Amino acid sequence: MGQGFIIVGGGLMGVTSLYELAQRGHDAVLETSDALGNGAITPMAVCCTSPARPLNNPGIGRICCLPCSTAMRRYAWGLVNCRACGVSALSLSAIQARHSTAPTPCNYALAAYSLAETQALTQKLGLSYEQANLHHEAPTVKLFSTQKALARGRHLADMLAAQGLAYEAWTPAELAAHEPALAATAPSLAGALAFPNDQIGNALLFLQQLAEAARAAGGDIRLNTQAVKLLRENGRVTGVQLANGDRLTGTVILANGHAAPALAKPCGLPLSIRPAKGYSITLPNRTKNAPTGARLTHPLVDDARHIAMTPLGDKLRILGMAEFIGADTTLNAARLQILRQFLTDLLPDMAAEVDWAKTDNWAGLRPMHSSGRPRIGASGMAGLWLNCGHGHLGWTMAVGSAKILADLIEGRVPAVAPAPFKP
Repeated sequence: MGQGFIIVGGGLMGVTSLYELAQRGHDAVLETSDALGNGAITPMAVCCTSPARPLNNPGIGRICCLPCSTAMRRYAWGLVNCRACGVSALSLSAIQARHSTAPTPCNYALAAYSLAETQALTQKLGLSYEQANLHHEAPTVKLFSTQKALARGRHLADMLAAQGLAYEAWTPAELAAHEPALAATAPSLAGALAFPNDQIGNALLFLQQLAEAARAAGGDIRLNTQAVKLLRENGRVTGVQLANGDRLTGTVILANGHAAPALAKPCGLPLSIRPAKGYSITLPNRTKNAPTGARLTHPLVDDARHIAMTPLGDKLRILGMAEFIGADTTLNAARLQILRQFLTDLLPDMAAEVDWAKTDNWAGLRPMHSSGRPRIGASGMAGLWLNCGHGHLGWTMAVGSAKILADLIEGRVPAVAPAPFKP
């Protein structure tokens, strides 16, 4: 049996890390205080490489909530993130662009690698999580309202095309032809970019099936437990203390997202990760008594408003926003209204028929590092490793991140350069 590990966190990072270590022969146990995937995972999601730009990029400041009392005064994180977002009055456009684009190539490299490994793992284990490769039929489409924004989007896509990103540029007429549901509103747009290699699926179902595969490989999952403290001895992390007073000994991996800083801080390890609260609304994907094109068929992303709309068969999910208000998952009516307005602007006939009192509204927390890149690898303190801070690309990056982490633990050279993600 290999080295013993304690993985803290029952989300995508924790479960993929458990599977990767267990199937390599390591003794690994995952502890979580809640059900698996009960944090930032919505049931359906897009596993994609096209949004490799970090969430904290220029423009997000117009639609995010960043209270001074929490993010600016208490945390240096807030200042770093504001500059990356373009919120600060002192930020110049060149500074914004640098903070936005610098993490993008390495994020794309990780996302592309991880997506390929996710598909390979799916085939290897025979996983079935309502997945669908949208290639040719319905690629993810980014919408741009101005020529300037479209030019920026093409510049970024061209930069990533050198790394393998596939995309097509569509005129408004081509957009309407590909997506008849947008026939009425496409002429008001400057154009669109389509990304054919993304995959849609049930992220929660993926996690649950992979958890069973991890158990079959020898991994141990303990629910209803909570690590409240890292144990240390002679400058080394030796395990965790649980809320019930029990202790688990072994090498610790923090894969618990925005909760990781609270455990790491007493050890003198500052983690610049904060919860970015996002929202979603799920509603019927139909327009009654409408001509062809009544149902949306393509996942849509508004690059300026940072809002996406994903068709899920007879359902439609609108998601987006970023609130930095701590670990709060209560629903904010004003934020939901912004998502509703997005539907109204793009699909006014469908929006007019929606009974908003019967929609499925959700809010969850995405663990976001101030640099726009996740943290994967040795923490700098013996006995403690990190796999957290993936933001809105959690599912996309999960399998690849776990493989990189396991490679580093075993002293192997990862397929993706790990330096940009070094804690």
